[in-house]
Amino acid sequence: MRIFYRKSLWIDMVLAPLVLVSLLVAIAVTLRRLLYRKGALRSQRAGCRVLSVGNLTLGGTGKTPLVIYLCGVLGTRRLAVVSRGYASRGRGIRLVSDGKNILSGPELCGDEPYLIAKATKGVIVAVGKDREEVMEFVERRYAPEIIVIDDGFSRLGVERDMDIVLIDGENGFGNGHLLPAGPLREPVRAIRYADAIGIKGDGSAVDEQMERLGLLDRVFHFRYGLDGIKTIDGDEAADTADIRNSRVVCIAGIAFPDSFFGLIRSLGARPVACLARPDHQNYSREEIERIISAYKPDAVIVTAKDAVKIARIEREPGVLWLYASVSVQEQGDVLRQVLRERGFLQ
Repeated sequence: MRIFYRKSLWIDMVLAPLVLVSLLVAIAVTLRRLLYRKGALRSQRAGCRVLSVGNLTLGGTGKTPLVIYLCGVLGTRRLAVVSRGYASRGRGIRLVSDGKNILSGPELCGDEPYLIAKATKGVIVAVGKDREEVMEFVERRYAPEIIVIDDGFSRLGVERDMDIVLIDGENGFGNGHLLPAGPLREPVRAIRYADAIGIKGDGSAVDEQMERLGLLDRVFHFRYGLDGIKTIDGDEAADTADIRNSRVVCIAGIAFPDSFFGLIRSLGARPVACLARPDHQNYSREEIERIISAYKPDAVIVTAKDAVKIARIEREPGVLWLYASVSVQEQGDVLRQVLRERGFLQ
């Protein structure tokens, strides 16, 4: 996927045969959205308010942390989160949390829904390939006031009351092509259908692009704030001062790991290796042992997404995980204002 965010002559030559396919995909998805907007294709209406958090590109825009943030902002209202459960082994509808207990592990429901369930209280979390069916299941069993769809912008079969679209401020829209020649799922102009646009990080170039599209008044910025470090063994808080000047190995199975590696360096640690793994990577005990044997670090630090999987196969006390939360910086209180306008906040 990183090839879509790099510019060079040889990359352009490699991707050139795919550009025509991307143009055909652009026509197809644009026509599909038009048919839904004109009513030729019908969207399913839920019996409660529906909020979607999605993106235009493949992965790495911070959807999961923002969903967790929104669950906190929406407060005591009865909430349900519906997700696809990417890279999970389970089939059909799986209930991750009933709002009281976590009922499924990350291997059955996916790492991101498991993280959401673990990080929120009183929130129902359910996953399934057919999100319309999952929504029907959640409504029938729990009657939530609000359903949050994780990765729902292109799920046009579900009618939403609000769409939030997220953009990585550093990487933007990559080379500007749709799949398979680029990272886009829909043309950039589809973002005009979003009610609020969240840019991860500073993203001045993306701001300029939103201004050209006349959408700057819908933009808010968010970033990750470091909350601390916990041990894999026992999930107990560790003192961040203990890793200052320590030799550490960083492991990140996420789309764009540089921000994670930067957070570790900001703690004063000395990474001897920063190992980028594919998004939703699964791990074995042997792999973790090989890494520790090869680098002999004082500690291994992994992301929250990696931690939920590694903790199930390795309780090595020298493995730590970094937990961070979203902080929103916005002029004019854009996100909360739109949430109020759409009836999600009083």
